[in-house]
Amino acid sequence: MLRNLLLCMLLLATTMGANAQELQVLGQVVEQTTGTALPGVTVRVKDTNQATTTNSEGEFKLKAAEGQVLVFSYIGFASRELPVNGDAGSMQVQLQSGNTQLSEVVVTGALGIKRPARELGTASAQVNSAELNQGKIVNPILGLASKVSGLRINMFDSKVDPDVQVNLRGIRSHTGNNAPLYVVDGVPIPDINRLNPNDIESINVLKGANAAAVYGSDGVNGVLMITTKKGRAGMQRINFSNTTTFEKISRLPEQQTEFGQGLNGIYDPLQYQSWGPRFDGEMRPVGPVLPDGSQWQLPYSANSDGRKAFFNTGTTTQNDLSFSGGDDRSTYYFSLQDVLVKGIIEGDKNRRSGARFNGSRSFGKLSTSYNVNYVFNKSDVTQSEPWSTVYRLPASLPFADLKDWENNLFVNPNYWFSTNQPNPFFNAANQRTVNEQQTLTGNIELNYEIAPWINAIYRLGLYNRNNDIRTTVGKFTYTTPGRTNIPGSVNDASQTFRRINSDFILDMHKDFGKFSTRLLLGNNVRTDDSKAVNLSASALVVPGLFNQDNRLGQLGGKSSISQRRQVAAFGEFTAGYNNYLFLTFTGRQEAVSVLSPENRSYFYPGVSSSFVFSDAISSLKNNNTFSYGKVYASYNKTGNVVVDPYQLQNVYAQSNGFPYGNLPGFSLGTSDANPNLKPEFVTSFEVGTQLSFFQNRLNLEAAYVDAKTTDGTILADISAGSGFTSAWVNAFKASNKIIELNLNGDVIQRDHLVWNVGANLTHIKSEVQEIYGGIDQLFHFRQNYLIVGKPYNSYLFTDYKRDPQGRVIVDPTTGNPVSGSELYYGGTGTPPYQIGLNTNLQYKSFQLGAQFDWRMGAVVYTEAAARMISDGTSPLTTQYGREPFVIPNSVIETSPGVFTPNTEIQTKGDRNYWANHYATVQSNYAVSADFFKMRELSLSYTLPINWLDGQNLVKEAMIGFVGRNLFSIWAKDNIYNDPEFVYAGGSSEGYMSWRHLPPARSFGFNVNVVF
Repeated sequence: MLRNLLLCMLLLATTMGANAQELQVLGQVVEQTTGTALPGVTVRVKDTNQATTTNSEGEFKLKAAEGQVLVFSYIGFASRELPVNGDAGSMQVQLQSGNTQLSEVVVTGALGIKRPARELGTASAQVNSAELNQGKIVNPILGLASKVSGLRINMFDSKVDPDVQVNLRGIRSHTGNNAPLYVVDGVPIPDINRLNPNDIESINVLKGANAAAVYGSDGVNGVLMITTKKGRAGMQRINFSNTTTFEKISRLPEQQTEFGQGLNGIYDPLQYQSWGPRFDGEMRPVGPVLPDGSQWQLPYSANSDGRKAFFNTGTTTQNDLSFSGGDDRSTYYFSLQDVLVKGIIEGDKNRRSGARFNGSRSFGKLSTSYNVNYVFNKSDVTQSEPWSTVYRLPASLPFADLKDWENNLFVNPNYWFSTNQPNPFFNAANQRTVNEQQTLTGNIELNYEIAPWINAIYRLGLYNRNNDIRTTVGKFTYTTPGRTNIPGSVNDASQTFRRINSDFILDMHKDFGKFSTRLLLGNNVRTDDSKAVNLSASALVVPGLFNQDNRLGQLGGKSSISQRRQVAAFGEFTAGYNNYLFLTFTGRQEAVSVLSPENRSYFYPGVSSSFVFSDAISSLKNNNTFSYGKVYASYNKTGNVVVDPYQLQNVYAQSNGFPYGNLPGFSLGTSDANPNLKPEFVTSFEVGTQLSFFQNRLNLEAAYVDAKTTDGTILADISAGSGFTSAWVNAFKASNKIIELNLNGDVIQRDHLVWNVGANLTHIKSEVQEIYGGIDQLFHFRQNYLIVGKPYNSYLFTDYKRDPQGRVIVDPTTGNPVSGSELYYGGTGTPPYQIGLNTNLQYKSFQLGAQFDWRMGAVVYTEAAARMISDGTSPLTTQYGREPFVIPNSVIETSPGVFTPNTEIQTKGDRNYWANHYATVQSNYAVSADFFKMRELSLSYTLPINWLDGQNLVKEAMIGFVGRNLFSIWAKDNIYNDPEFVYAGGSSEGYMSWRHLPPARSFGFNVNVVF
């Protein structure tokens, strides 16, 4: 059906195009001074999506209607516009060297209203569609990685539909969400993971809280203003693209290849741990004897990188089709997308299919715009146990032979050699989660011109997401002794989230001579409704029948319903003088339902200014060296509400067996509701500058930010004697001092060659300044703490008991470390230094682009390391040949407070030492999180226009190669996993679970055709 629909739409669009009145426009574009032909110049029909590029001789050909305007743009040259007339057989177009003036840039600011960038009193960065889609990403968030200073993006792992963590200008909230607000076409939505990146025209990153102050607490972390593509008046455009990429594991945790399965140096065919004798290459039995008397025989030798056989080559196939066009009163843009991802884990896949329609229509003084976007996403993935088994199994296992567990009895669960770690392929097949997600977004905007100086704008937006999730574990009854049967289970969950957002805005703008003014007054009402229901059965009767009625025992399940509302009034006033000096005041009064009545309403003000001194100082005008200069400053105070609905109310939960027997009863929760909880507040001061040199060939931006968090909210542990174990409290003060630098320029502008290079640098110095009650540290999550005088997101790791000189204290009898519960400060999980590097090389019809990411100064540790050490697969366990040795830098306490260097007392170096005295000490595997990686690489070739002569169907075509994460350099001591990976949202950087898949690289090709 989908294919038939596409064919019909293609036919319709072609028919429409045949009716348009067109002229064949031919011409050549040259450099003004030398007359050199310019290849690769973009030639676009103004206010349309119709465009082409010049060939190697600077020649172009396209169709346009008489009276339309052609726009010529090229990297390193000033744009030019020329009208089309009836005698447009051949045009000679001259372009003048020099980039687009920064003073002319128009951006989408807060509330979705376009404004000159020179007005903004805070830093922002705009990423256009070409930059965003350079790596042909599926999730648009990943297309921003390392491209914007201050913006840090982490993947959770290498699954088919990975979550991402987004952080802009550091961590402000230790408990709440630190992600920026996403605003699509003026309407705030919770996330953009399902947004088709090819539908995005541009993303403007409003970094400062001042730029986002009118959005309230949601904008405290900055705002990503996303503008989707619109149709334009003029000729229609049909665009089809395909991208196919292949994904392979790039690096695995290092594994020792000296010792095989067994314990205490003795081989054991039924043992999964690698504490056996050294590999000798001899054939040895593995697993039990089968009923027919046979037994699995394998060479007792390590398979180099044998674990890679567990992973497939993943594939991603992305198809996009779009139609756009319009006339002087209405426009349309319609797109279809289908993305199929087959993962690196057997059976894992994700399919996303979606459609978007954007339209607009004008009725005199009333302008309307509307859009609707529907996405159906279905993922089928295994749970996390299969990979966690792989890195714990002996290096001698041939993983390629483990896949056929249904037919090969040696690897069938019944006769699998280990009763502790199952066959990972069986696990992957037997434990599945299928998630069918439907996301519907839409909005309508009415803009009425009351008078030439005042407009009334009303927006109504809807975001609706439904998840139907089924998690199953297949029943398996073993026929061999010593194994625990798998009872089988099924859990069906339904989750619904709906947001309705309403904005009414009065936009007043009037000039008085050299003075310009703009006043925005508005009202916002938002309602978030959530509902979740699940029903489960934990003991199935018939294998393979996943139905709750197919059970033993009682059903399990629960449901929840919540609503969050907020109402706000806001305003923004901007006054400008002579178009080079601007002053902006913002304010928002907001009330949120999740706080108690006495604390739920609060006000946050802001002020900012900008000064374009290159326009104000006459001696700087028309300067060939200095092209543009602007300085700006801002100050604001913004609230942040981090608690969910009803968390400040004492609620009761059902508790069977109360007061006795099987009677149902209700018990009070363990978290104390604190009605006095206030919002977190963030005050921010920012100064910055934008400078441009050599006719805009070299551009520099710099910003300094000092942001302070007060009344930081945490869920603190309290004495159980109070009747509760935790409570929400305003508990800390902290600060972020941030430096951002951006530098880019055209290194070469010569003939057919243009080479642009750019870099962005972010340095964040964060510090916890005070914790409520005068305490020095406060536990948060795993090894994550708030520590006075240390950065946000600090880690305390377990360590050996040491003497005052830091030497390890050992037992004089065993040589093992003395038991202790010492903690030491390991560092921050948030990298204080981040550098993004990019380059773009254009030669004739070829274009090469690359993006790099460099992060330094953080620490990371993983739970997988302790498991690998305990099971003997870590290379750390072989550093002394598993022979007795003296622990380096160790001492013996000969009398209280007296320590003597240990030179003779040896630990046995056996499993007991490594599992019980080494794996339990996190300082042994807390490593540097530094990395340098190639994020994206793209190479494209645009077919010369003369290749398309003789036909009227294809207007332009492009083919290309694309790669992502092609290489990565980690710190030397990191032998585990990609330090970019994070366990969960919030402030969890620096901690990796045993569940994380290893990193992967992808490479492939793409084709784009315009009709």
